[in-house]
Amino acid sequence: MLFRTQLVLLYIAAGVSMSQLALAEGIRLEQSSAVTLSSITQQVYELHPARHSEAAQRQQINANNSLASATFADAKSISFSHQNDVVGSGDGLQEWEGVVEMPLWLPGQKQQQLSLSEKLSAELPAYKQQIRLAASAEVRKLVWDVVLANTAASEAYEIWQSAQKLQKDVSARVKAGELAGTEGLLATTNALEMQNQYMVKNSDLGQAFTIYRAITKAQSLPARYVEVLVNKREIDQDHPDLRMLDQRISTLRSEQDIARFDGAINPSLSVGIRRERDNNDERFSDSMGVGINFAFDDDVYRGPAIANAGKALADAEIARQQLERELNITLYTYLHDLETKRSQLALVNDQNETTEQYLELQQRAFDLGDLDLVSLIRSQSLASEAHNRKRALEIDIQHTIAMINQALGVTL
Repeated sequence: MLFRTQLVLLYIAAGVSMSQLALAEGIRLEQSSAVTLSSITQQVYELHPARHSEAAQRQQINANNSLASATFADAKSISFSHQNDVVGSGDGLQEWEGVVEMPLWLPGQKQQQLSLSEKLSAELPAYKQQIRLAASAEVRKLVWDVVLANTAASEAYEIWQSAQKLQKDVSARVKAGELAGTEGLLATTNALEMQNQYMVKNSDLGQAFTIYRAITKAQSLPARYVEVLVNKREIDQDHPDLRMLDQRISTLRSEQDIARFDGAINPSLSVGIRRERDNNDERFSDSMGVGINFAFDDDVYRGPAIANAGKALADAEIARQQLERELNITLYTYLHDLETKRSQLALVNDQNETTEQYLELQQRAFDLGDLDLVSLIRSQSLASEAHNRKRALEIDIQHTIAMINQALGVTL
């Protein structure tokens, strides 16, 4: 019996020691006014993988600009030819000819190429804004993952502290002979369980904060991370994702216009000089010639390119309609959630006040010996759940506002 009592005391002492260790290892989050949502979004934007394609887009724009500003529709070519009768009659016949061929633009082809260059150039700012919105979504997730994990850890810590306080009170009353030893064991077990839950939540917080620092390169949270709800109730046409698709559709329309010239043979202007004589007794005669070469009946060869361009344009327009629909559905869902949570908060506030009053009465009854420990622990659990539900709902409303702004295309 003495050994069992010593073992219980050792178990209680170990619980107190573990409590001090866990408290010392708690994650301490710092907030800094030097860190803002905008600054960490810029950092994430600069390192975003999608930015690697910006250089390729600029190269495409420059290449198309060079083509659109070219004088001729294709590369110029030059050819030389020489004929003589050395292996034949040997009379001294010689003929030299040089021709330069210059492919000409078809009517409207150069203008369409210039238009495509303008559309490609207009895509780049829209693409950057789309990446900025993606970076904003990532920052919002990282920040709120930490905030929500910190809220859960704080709630678990407060519950643990309440359980520890109760444990000390019960232990003192056990020593005074007011309560049985089994009550002390129950209080200790409850405190250790609450400590374990806190350590789990604290570990989740540490993981979220580590990921936040690794991606944002910031060592503290922004001092202000709560956003103001944007006064919009539907997706407008300035949404970065929609603007990017609009610019892409505009580019595809230009590519469809240019497709009319794919498979076509550009007319070619040729300028040549000929130098010739029939035999050794004659002098060389020089002449100049101008010619033009153009194709006809080439419509059948343009058909596949035109059809493919039309299909790409139709796919993009369908994707744009589907995206706008999905964005509105997401927005309506978040707006409904926000309205529901705000309604719930009023009820939770009343419930929290009621459970706090109930816990005070239960605590008073326990102190007077009119209530058993199990009932008091149950009352503490109910009060903690009501309090945590209220605080979690308040944080969740702020989180939902951030998600609504993200759905509306608001960049940080």
